[in-house]
Amino acid sequence: MATAAELGAILTTKRQEHGAFLAQYAKDVGDGKKEYDMPTDKVGEFQTRTAELVKLQGEWEVADAVEKSAADNASKLAPQGRVIKGEGAPPSKDSRIQTQDDLDIAFKSAFTTHAPALKALADGGRGTVRFELPIEAKTLVTLTDHYPQATRAQTTPSALYYNSVEDLFQPGTTNSNNIEYFIQTTDTDNTAAKAEGAAATDSAFVWTKTTDEVEIMQAWIPVTREFLNDNAGMQSIIQGMLADRLEKYVSKELMYGTGTTPQLWGVTVRTNFASQAKGTDPVFDCILKGIDDVSVAGDATPDAVVLHPTDWMNILLTRTTDGLYLMGNPGSMPSPPTIWGLPVRVTSTVAAAAGTGCVGAFRSMAQIFNNGGIIVEASSEHSTYFTERKVALAISRRLAAVNYRPTAFSKLTGL
Repeated sequence: MATAAELGAILTTKRQEHGAFLAQYAKDVGDGKKEYDMPTDKVGEFQTRTAELVKLQGEWEVADAVEKSAADNASKLAPQGRVIKGEGAPPSKDSRIQTQDDLDIAFKSAFTTHAPALKALADGGRGTVRFELPIEAKTLVTLTDHYPQATRAQTTPSALYYNSVEDLFQPGTTNSNNIEYFIQTTDTDNTAAKAEGAAATDSAFVWTKTTDEVEIMQAWIPVTREFLNDNAGMQSIIQGMLADRLEKYVSKELMYGTGTTPQLWGVTVRTNFASQAKGTDPVFDCILKGIDDVSVAGDATPDAVVLHPTDWMNILLTRTTDGLYLMGNPGSMPSPPTIWGLPVRVTSTVAAAAGTGCVGAFRSMAQIFNNGGIIVEASSEHSTYFTERKVALAISRRLAAVNYRPTAFSKLTGL
């Protein structure tokens, strides 16, 4: 088996060759980012090179681990706590240290000679190791004075669990700053069978024009120019974190925004939405009654149940008196989760805290209108940022949330 050093040299060469191969198809798109436009006939070569690198990396790691293990084992076999006395006659006056170079050579020779015993002490052995140099070293050398380079692990973005509800809604686009539509507020159905010659009673349908504003949702953070220049990858990490927080806020607004500008209208807040309190009912009954609200009062087909993670956990933990889980074996839970035949979206954006949920006809009775996409901007023109060499990283989007039939949504409370 080749040594770790030999394999490392081969691996370095192969990585350089792979880098040159990829560089042929790289295109700079700004902000230190690159796009790769690789011909189809080169994909096979790319995969072969990648597989070879993975194989070489594995071989190097094995060789490195074996060599480290052998060295560690050898050090533990060295004498423990052996007292080493100076050997040979004292140096003559002419051989004593005269210059800094002489001192460096003497230190190096002494530490090399007695390295096994010193290593044994470092590994927990007991005893004393002593050797004499022609001059004294009076200063205690500690990690404060000289320390090894730290091992730098990966940079991990902060945790942010929320599980978006946006995909439950019907998507749409707009170029306007508001959306006008009609909500049916009266549906008097007098359809009936009539005897010959008898007059029919007319039905009555009334729609009310509704206008929902296109609102702006935004997040931003200040950073220094040096931070961005010296940490090329951090800009994308920070922007990704801002985007996640923006999307989490949008999901919250879609569920329970107040509708007062600049907030969106949440489906559990708009006038005439249904509400189902759990009260003394089992939670399963409350959810089914909410489904019934949407089907009967809303005259719509419910397509999803949205629940807080804690509420869903409590549902899954429900057991019979003999300990059987009502929702099924924990080892074979359905994915995605369902209840009463409807998919369950488990998200922390359903409410500020556990206890509130929603049943709705999301896809057919509510819609999101996006005015453009998600905008990412960086500017030094905020406040005194130019002279302070700071940059404002901002991310924003414009959208409106409309609800064609508020009664097609039932808010679940007291869960």
